Amino acid sequence: MAIETVPLSPYLGLELRGVDLSRELNADTERAILDAWIEAGVVLFRNAGHNAEQHMRLSRVFGDMEPAATANLNDPANPYLMTLSYSPTGKSGYQQHYNVGGIDRAGWLGWHWDQSFMPTIVRGAVLRMTEPAPRMGETGFIDAVAAYDRLSDAMKQRIAKLEVVYEFNPDFCSGQYGFPKDIRALPSDSQVARGEKMYDFAPVVHPLVITQQETGRKVLKLSPMHARYVLGLNAAESDALLTELAEHLVDPRYAYFHAWGKDDMIVWDNWRVIHSANGVPLECSRTAQRTTIMGDYKVGRYLDPTRDREAIGRRLVD
Repeated sequence: MAIETVPLSPYLGLELRGVDLSRELNADTERAILDAWIEAGVVLFRNAGHNAEQHMRLSRVFGDMEPAATANLNDPANPYLMTLSYSPTGKSGYQQHYNVGGIDRAGWLGWHWDQSFMPTIVRGAVLRMTEPAPRMGETGFIDAVAAYDRLSDAMKQRIAKLEVVYEFNPDFCSGQYGFPKDIRALPSDSQVARGEKMYDFAPVVHPLVITQQETGRKVLKLSPMHARYVLGLNAAESDALLTELAEHLVDPRYAYFHAWGKDDMIVWDNWRVIHSANGVPLECSRTAQRTTIMGDYKVGRYLDPTRDREAIGRRLVD
């Protein structure tokens, strides 16, 4: 099948047209999809995912899938397919709502790459929109290859060998780098709101710069959501550097925000792209399904050198 590519924005992403997911894909088509993904970091298949079978068929193009650890969100018949939903009248999959920009929202997530609080980092994800929100609900993407290229030569040299310590933190109002200054948690009886420690993840370390394996391009590998400090710097130096880098990375001028249509599917490269969720107003419903592509880029580790990085316990999709 002939595939047409259309840029999603001047900075990242391609829409792929002409892919028929109602039948098996041949090797040439799969190769073309993968090549576009490596080139662009994010690929969109508009109005192309009409059922779970098509979702799974596309996911297999990118590698083996990983079962989601959030069993209560998984399809009972398919542990690889997770449902992310919000309904103002039903049980929500989101434990905490926030006011951002003066709007009360469900499902808001700041800029991050998935599993930065783990030593092994999944390769990517396939998100399919089954019920778009009538208002808002956009997902944002930023290319960290392009963000690295925009750094000054002096900054590139400064951060070349630096590493960042990450630790799981579900409280988005605790001063995350690059997050909105006006974010406010709404009243809730959730464990997050009560300040209880829900998950016990040991601190991990990831480099600030990695190399994209397929192309040799450098990536500014910073995840603002769970970043804590730069290893080897004092607190003031670390805070200043992470503040500067995060503000550079999450500059909205270089972001693509996807306004979802029904049955849209997006695949992003979690080793290269950070993403965010704009959330939906509390009176709006929204439902999506997601598969997670397994992977390990081999450069993360536990801060405690006695811990075995291969002995992975509970995993979460953040």
